[in-house]
Amino acid sequence: MTLVTHALTMNGRIHGELKDPVAPPAELIRQRLLLLDGSNRFSLSLWAIPPDTSFDQIDLRVWPQEYIQAAGSRDRLMVEMRRVDGLKPRQYLVGHKTSVTGEHLDPDVPVHWNGCETTVLQREVFDIEEAGGLFVAYYTTGSVPPQYALRELVFHDFS
Repeated sequence: MTLVTHALTMNGRIHGELKDPVAPPAELIRQRLLLLDGSNRFSLSLWAIPPDTSFDQIDLRVWPQEYIQAAGSRDRLMVEMRRVDGLKPRQYLVGHKTSVTGEHLDPDVPVHWNGCETTVLQREVFDIEEAGGLFVAYYTTGSVPPQYALRELVFHDFS
């Protein structure tokens, strides 16, 4: 029996192991991303199952700690990655690298998901093919390839 190392979460609430008796993980990831329509299926996360833990033993209220996720529809996706540095979680938007001189030319683009609109930079918008490549790279290495940039998201507590 093959050891299942990763899981997927759809819409932040439907969780399952990344396994299939026939299709390889890369194909399964791409199939699930193709389901994203921005409304009924609007987000997909990929995350590693903790070592020596079966999927049914995971407390999904506190796990996953790190992941890659896409939100939107198959033709316009934003991709985020979450890492834990020490004890502090950090959330990043994944984007294409650009030169400093071209920075001011990068327009804002809306990404629609679940009735919401999130505005990201044009270089942070992906089509299904490229997002699939990012997910497969994350599955393989735990990160995105070095030719992509990460922009840290800063969350403010207004309470």
